[in-house]
Amino acid sequence: FDFGTLSLTSLKLLGDAHLSNGSVRLTRDVEVPDSGAGRVLYSKPVRFRQPGTHKLCSFSTFFSFSISNLNPSSIGGGLAFVISPDSDFVGAGGGSLGLLDDKGQALGFVAVEFDTLMDVEYKDINGNHVGLDLNSVVSSQAADLGGLDIDLKSGNVINSWIEYDSSFGVLNISISYSNLKPKNPILSVSLSLDQYVNDFMYVGFSGSTQGSTEVHSIEWWSFSSRSGSGSGPTSPPPSTATTLTNPTADSVKSPPPLPPSSSSPPSSSCHNQLCREGPGAVAGVVTAGAFFLALFAGALIWVYSKKFKHENKLGQSFASEIIKSPKEFTYKELKAATRCFDANRIIGHGAFGTVYKGILPENGDIVAVKRCSHNSQGKNEFLAELLIIGTLRHRNLVRLQGWCHEKGEILLVYDLMPKGSLDKALFEAKTPLPWPERQKILL
Repeated sequence: FDFGTLSLTSLKLLGDAHLSNGSVRLTRDVEVPDSGAGRVLYSKPVRFRQPGTHKLCSFSTFFSFSISNLNPSSIGGGLAFVISPDSDFVGAGGGSLGLLDDKGQALGFVAVEFDTLMDVEYKDINGNHVGLDLNSVVSSQAADLGGLDIDLKSGNVINSWIEYDSSFGVLNISISYSNLKPKNPILSVSLSLDQYVNDFMYVGFSGSTQGSTEVHSIEWWSFSSRSGSGSGPTSPPPSTATTLTNPTADSVKSPPPLPPSSSSPPSSSCHNQLCREGPGAVAGVVTAGAFFLALFAGALIWVYSKKFKHENKLGQSFASEIIKSPKEFTYKELKAATRCFDANRIIGHGAFGTVYKGILPENGDIVAVKRCSHNSQGKNEFLAELLIIGTLRHRNLVRLQGWCHEKGEILLVYDLMPKGSLDKALFEAKTPLPWPERQKILL
């Protein structure tokens, strides 16, 4: 199953799991301190052993998720992709990701955890890692996501591929901000699932909070399993997909209209006055209609050609003024990078407009996209900023990567400074900026 086949009836929501704006949230926005857990499963069991031989099946899954912490002082929990023998169990809140009950017990599971909390009890390596859990939340193997510059709690959409080849007994886990799967997995584990799965298991996601308001959202999901080797294709969602579930999947489609019967004889009766006036009247009406239609079409073409020439002239003029600037992006690229200029991606306001955090689909680079809101009077000032910064290269200046001028908008693409600007470090940071850092900045 994938985005196109999922529907509300094919998902089972347990605990705190609920639908929100087309995605599935595993946890709720609760007051601190509070803990909770939620689970979403594909409602039908999935075969993990081949019928007759009971050999293991290969499987693959691709999903997009985000984790956002609404209260910076909260310590979080995390989420996990889970393979479970039971469709009704939901664990307790806390650091176990909803995989264990309040007594620390579970029915048995295989899970890939995305952990945002370093819990000494579970021997976590840090608070930003991925791990393989086999009937225990103490990971058999784990990897630090800091090496990939991925921050689970950033609120950005993160993509993950999990693939199991039963013939070779290898489980690969890949993670990226980009829709393109990395060449090398972050974890590759030699594993026989024989002792961990039944003939049929349930697949889905589990998440929990520990005295926090951490929100875990599943944005997109596909899953496939097959007999023999090979994990099958796992493709990212189409660029137009904005919701996890297909709202029309449960609706009854109306049958298409029936074509006219070829056995019916053609009607030769004349039912209107124009037909009775004879072929001359018909020809006159057709000629007049064609004339007015041609006149209307000509006017329409003239208007649009003037508009096109005007916009093209502006575009050429604009391009000539900033020809020395870096890459020209398309509006489609930047719209996708900022998730249609989502308000949740706003990271600040510049001198000429709003700045969004963006992830370029082509290479997964994280950038800052300034959506300019200048008027004609401010164009000179705007071009001055663009021309000057576009030609400068200095380690203390944000680099201009490119620009876009489409649909009457001007967009600038800069390097993203993850820690924000200096005023935030001085006046908004939770902990004071250390004196050695202050001295370094001054120098």
